[in-house]
Amino acid sequence: MTNTNEEKPYPNERAPEARLPEKTTPEMAPPPEHERPEAGEIETPPHPEGAVPTLAEKMRLKRRPKLPPALAVDPVTVKIEKILEDGVGEAYSRLSPIAKQEFKLKGEDTARKIRILVRGTHIKVKKIFRLILEWLKLLPGVNRFFLEQEAKIKTDRIIELSKRK
Repeated sequence: MTNTNEEKPYPNERAPEARLPEKTTPEMAPPPEHERPEAGEIETPPHPEGAVPTLAEKMRLKRRPKLPPALAVDPVTVKIEKILEDGVGEAYSRLSPIAKQEFKLKGEDTARKIRILVRGTHIKVKKIFRLILEWLKLLPGVNRFFLEQEAKIKTDRIIELSKRK
């Protein structure tokens, strides 16, 4: 009786000559810049008169926006932003353009986070206060105690706003 395990040391393995060569795809160079369509342009293939493009072609040809759409801002968020920007105009005007942009973006992010906190059933005053204080700390050369006082005033106004709605 012959043992089949002796003939094949590894039963699940193919013989080396039976292996298929790996397929390689030739590298394609990207088309020159003058041939590429821009983000807002549509590249349309030629269609004979009266021919209807297929769904796949329509999906490929769909126009893509150049900029992402603006986020919808609700009125409560706008009011929160107004409360936050009240009283910081003088310090804001002294900032460099880069610092102004950073302060503005952080302020919008803070307003969005506060809106989420206010939307809940239980308003977390301490978190709102900390968010405002961290945002105000971006202003250079302003007394820490003044910043805490401003953050407390803004927090009180936001809480009052949330109670009115």
